[in-house]
Amino acid sequence: MLTRRRVWMVTWMVMASVAIGSIALVASELISEAGPYQDATTPTGQLHPERWSDRTLTIADLGHSALLMDWYGVRVLSDPTLFNRVGLSIGSLLTIGPRRHTAPPLAPDELQNLDVIVITHAHMDHLDLPSLRVLPKSAVVIACAGCGALIRPLGFTDVRELRWGERTEVKGLSVTAMGAKHWGVRWPPMGRAYGFNSYVLERGGTRMLLACDSALTPLFGALASDPPDVAAFSIAAYDPWIRNHANPEQVWTMFQQSGARYLVPIHWGTFRLSKEPMDEPMRRLLAAAGPENDRVAIRQIGVAWSLPATARQYGSDSRGQAGEIVKEKASK
Repeated sequence: MLTRRRVWMVTWMVMASVAIGSIALVASELISEAGPYQDATTPTGQLHPERWSDRTLTIADLGHSALLMDWYGVRVLSDPTLFNRVGLSIGSLLTIGPRRHTAPPLAPDELQNLDVIVITHAHMDHLDLPSLRVLPKSAVVIACAGCGALIRPLGFTDVRELRWGERTEVKGLSVTAMGAKHWGVRWPPMGRAYGFNSYVLERGGTRMLLACDSALTPLFGALASDPPDVAAFSIAAYDPWIRNHANPEQVWTMFQQSGARYLVPIHWGTFRLSKEPMDEPMRRLLAAAGPENDRVAIRQIGVAWSLPATARQYGSDSRGQAGEIVKEKASK
């Protein structure tokens, strides 16, 4: 007959075994080396940035919020996430966090010809240290307030932190920071709060809104008086995070309010960060757009799109030198 002490010991051992097994299961899902992707679906389409014309704006979706852009010869990359996981990285050894469901269309060695890297906010799926570590340190990094402390130790020598309403210029490309309805804590729910920025990029008369992750807000309506040609909005992670991320119908509303002509949807189909099905955001967005869904410029990861010549003609040659951050009236 088992004594009470032995019953307690057996119960404790069973509970400990279950706990260890659960930890191992979670670890197998969340942990992998901080290297190239594994077992991810190859995206449709092939990208050849070396063939892109420098007489137009070309945009390629590299997955999640990473856009590779050619601004009439100025190469820009936003929020790069190039590897198998995003999350807590331990040097180059491993990363703990969600894994990719779609492989990155370009490898790091295909992204060495960069002039500008743009970071919208400090969340780990946007400011990914392993990805930044393998990118060219000659690139100018434009980021939100406070992020320089995370970026400069990687070897970048020109890191410019912008607050809402501040502007900087690189090779004739103007970048102005504006707001969003989001947050900037890197270690939620605790830890240091960093800034979070949307950006208006402009060169030679062509304008683009690169919106930060955002819940529904009227902020972007302020652009309608001089509307951008293109607007990039995050369309996923709304279930259950609707207080910080807009759903596709709300994104279509903000896009219309901005006055932009074309919409580039981002932040979908790459990492599972919420409960909605991976393909639902795009399906709902196209349904919300209805007869105007031809304005949704990019619908697949790994696809490039160029601004039609009839949309906005490239004007004067404004290939200037890197400028300084200047203050303008803040967008609030």
